Amino acid sequence: MPHRYLPLIVLAGTLLSCTLPGTTSPTPFAFPTPDLTLTAAFVPTAAPPVATRTLPPANTETPTPTGVLPSGTSEATGTAAPATLDTRPNGSPVEAALLETPPTIDGALADWTDLGRELGQIVFGASNWTGASDVSAKYHIGWTEQGLYLGLQVTDDKRVQVSSGRNMFKGDIVELQLDSDLTGDFFSNSLTSDDYQIGLSPGNFGSLASEAWRWYPIGLAGPLSGVSVKAVTTAEGYGLEAMIPWTVFGVTPEVGDRFGFALSISDDDLSGAPVQQSMVSSVSTRTLTNPTTWGTLVLK
Repeated sequence: MPHRYLPLIVLAGTLLSCTLPGTTSPTPFAFPTPDLTLTAAFVPTAAPPVATRTLPPANTETPTPTGVLPSGTSEATGTAAPATLDTRPNGSPVEAALLETPPTIDGALADWTDLGRELGQIVFGASNWTGASDVSAKYHIGWTEQGLYLGLQVTDDKRVQVSSGRNMFKGDIVELQLDSDLTGDFFSNSLTSDDYQIGLSPGNFGSLASEAWRWYPIGLAGPLSGVSVKAVTTAEGYGLEAMIPWTVFGVTPEVGDRFGFALSISDDDLSGAPVQQSMVSSVSTRTLTNPTTWGTLVLK
């Protein structure tokens, strides 16, 4: 081959070795690390599990999280004996009575006839919590076919709320966690799309009104205008009542239904500063991102 063609051959080979549009795979896209705060967890989840009213078979593949082993479970093997809905050892189930006459949502608890339950298990910010007079509560819970009713008499020696909407947890609020498919994902130790996290803010009894916000599921995050919530000041702190429609949870209630459940109160004692200093809960094991640490709610 004549030597005069050699430079042309070299040039052609060089051009073919270059990266041309469409000739290589695109650079993989890395999603940013999820934002996990104590109150608002924003983590993508898989498609919702199929709802069922029967318990799953004993879990023999996924180890049960340490510290919340169902009875009959071996921590070494991660296997479990056949479960019942009474096996979760996170305190006694909370019974919600079917209300013939629902209370008026006005922040005053005079029309609740039951004795109520104590709420005061410190689950966050123990070093900032000085005891029941700092923040604690007595709460009432009931239901109708329309919704879930809550009434809380909160003891709080210093009421502080300067935030609203998504950031309301940086102040005094009530927070509800509810697993709407307890039987379907009884052993799941991570949040799924049937796990709900709702904040109920008393406001600041002035410029900020009472309001409700849903953090989780993230696909449904935002204000909850359909939730009725009202709070009033008291000598010890504040009273708060709320009615949350079952449609918020995608649930059609039936007597005997059981749900994962935790009711908690965030506290801020720093005047003018948006800070979540501590949290007390209805269940001592409560961890935001692990539904197996929540308690159990029973519709009576």
